Parts: sequence; C-alpha cells; structure tokens
Amino acid sequence: MKLKKSIVSESVKRALLEDGYKSDLSLKAKNINPKNIFKASLVSRENGILCGSLWFEESFKQIDKKAKIKWSVTEGEAFKKDNKIAEISASSQSILSGERTALNFLQMMSGISTKTNKYSKLLKNSNIELLDTRKTLPGLRYEQKYSTFVGGAKNHRFGLFDAIMLKDNHLKAFGGINKIKNIKFLKKGDFLEIEIEKLSQIKGALKSKPDILLLDNLNLSEIKKAISLIDNKCLIEVSGIKKPEDIKKYKDLPIHYISLGDLTKNIESIDFSLNIS
Repeated sequence: MKLKKSIVSESVKRALLEDGYKSDLSLKAKNINPKNIFKASLVSRENGILCGSLWFEESFKQIDKKAKIKWSVTEGEAFKKDNKIAEISASSQSILSGERTALNFLQMMSGISTKTNKYSKLLKNSNIELLDTRKTLPGLRYEQKYSTFVGGAKNHRFGLFDAIMLKDNHLKAFGGINKIKNIKFLKKGDFLEIEIEKLSQIKGALKSKPDILLLDNLNLSEIKKAISLIDNKCLIEVSGIKKPEDIKKYKDLPIHYISLGDLTKNIESIDFSLNIS
C-alpha cells in the first residue's frame, strides 16, 4: 500500500480541528508562551509493532512547522515495553495542544499493526494470504488499512468502487445466485467475488465465472467439501474465523485467502506516554 502524504495531512488537520487546538484553554489559563521550545520523550508502555509515525509527526508539525522528531524505532519495527520510541523538540503549543491527536493516531494504528502481525505469524510458511475488510471506523479507513498492511496483511478492496463483491443481501436483491450471470465490469482490473453461505450455492456461483468465492462461516468439514466442488475454477477466500488459534486449522488447506474483520473492528490500542523533559 502506497503511503499518500496528502491523505495523512488532511486526516490530521481534521483531527486537530476536532480537538479545538486553536482555542486551547489550558495554554491561556497560565499565560504560557506558545513559542517556548520544549523537549519530550515518547515511551511505550507495552510491546508492539510501530505504526502511524507520519501521523504522529504531522500532529505537531501542523502547529509548529519547525517541530523535530527523532525516531529510535522505525515504522513497522517491533518494540518492547518501556522502550524510548522517539524524542520531540517543538513549541509548547505544538506539544501541549497536539499531544492527544498524535497519540490517538499512534496508539490505534500500532494496535492494529500489532494484532495483524500476530495473525500473520500464524500463517508463516503457508501460501495463504491474510486480508483485511471494510469493517473500519468511519473516516479512518485509510489509516486502518494502512495499519493492517504494515502488520503484514494484504489490503482487500478499499471500498464499493474497486471490486464487485456480491454478498447475501445482494443475492437476495438479485433474485438468487442463479440470476447473476453476465456481470458487467465497468473498468479493467475489476474482479468478481461471490459470498457462499451454503455448499448448494457453489455450482450456481461458478456459472458466473467469479474470480473469488468467499466461504463465509462454513465449518472445517464444509470448507473441505467446498474446495473439492470448486475444483480450482477460482480463488478461495475463507472468513468467519473467530480466534487466532483457529488459523492453524486452515493454514494447510489449498485456499488462497483468509479475511478477518477482527483486525480493524475490535481494536486493542497500544499504550504510549509522552513526557516533557
């Protein structure tokens, strides 16, 4: 996934405005000179995989263009509890008013990359790729999908506009799985994916010549039967896995993808602290 700095800048701008950094009452209460230069250290409070460093930097630099951040840990790198992650030198206004926004991005994104990395390790030495989903927080999809990428996952479709994916409600709206022949693609590169909830749907779905069949919430025995029925006519994605340990049951199957909404839906943020020297 290519990092787009313009998206980062706009996202941070929205977050700072949401926090009201231009009207920080705490700075006015004690008449703190907003131009005084402070130094602060960013420290981890638990183990993790760093993600969101550019968002962290931008949160200070949009307030103070001369803010400097020196990283001891790089993006995507593992760190331990109580590691010094970075040092910041910036104006008092930048550090005091930008701190919460900076930490909010870093803790969320590092939490997602850390969880994704744990799942990715379970698929080590397997041909199966880990996929993320669209189960993201509104307005933060780019950040969350970037975080899964840093953690070792492959990005699934970004939105409704970059793939044709027919799920249960689409199939009901279209009148059933046998009514979806002759799907029209709007542009080169589009792919067709169809969700399968019953083995009886596979034969009809294959008539549409899909690129991928998504086996949703099928048990292990049903997945094995589905693999046989599909018979290499398309790629296979499996979803509905609830626990990390369940990954081991699937890693040796001849499937291509495992998608997990859990990566971005159930976020366990990584704890950091920022302390002025």
